Amino acid sequence: SFSEKTIITSTRMSQQNQGSNLLDVLKKKMRLTKEEMEKYKEESEDMARKLQVEIMRREEAEGEVAALNRRIQLLEEDLERSEERLATATQKLAEASHAADESERIRKALENKSNMEDDRVAILEAQLAQAKLIAEEADKKYEEVARKLAMVEADLERAEERAETGESKIVELEEELRVVGNNLKSLEVSEEKA
Repeated sequence: SFSEKTIITSTRMSQQNQGSNLLDVLKKKMRLTKEEMEKYKEESEDMARKLQVEIMRREEAEGEVAALNRRIQLLEEDLERSEERLATATQKLAEASHAADESERIRKALENKSNMEDDRVAILEAQLAQAKLIAEEADKKYEEVARKLAMVEADLERAEERAETGESKIVELEEELRVVGNNLKSLEVSEEKA
């Protein structure tokens, strides 16, 4: 009958509509799912890119940290060497300071010794001057004594000459006395004969 055909047709149409609607829904869902997948894929790629960038940054940072660690190690080694050099320099400075103190002590000792030597030289110079004065005085006394001795020797020589002259006169007088005595004896003899 017409009504049954109509119902069947409408049912089929309804089923077809429902089927097409379901298909549309599924297509829509598939499209949305695909879009979501594309979106997630893009996000995933974006995240992968960001991750790669972060990995590169991390590697760069790790490289910088390693470089900084090497730099720190080099600086520590340099600091250690500097401390050793400072310790050596401090020791040398202490030794130089000690040597300077010792030199100053020796200089003062030599200066004191020099002052003592200067005093001794001054004393010796004074003694030498005094000795020169004594020597000059002695020379004067010697010259005076020598002069007096020369005078005495001259006096002695003159006295000896006078003594010799006196002796000659004594001899002459004795001769004259003898002659006079002989003459007297002769006169006495003559008187007795007369």
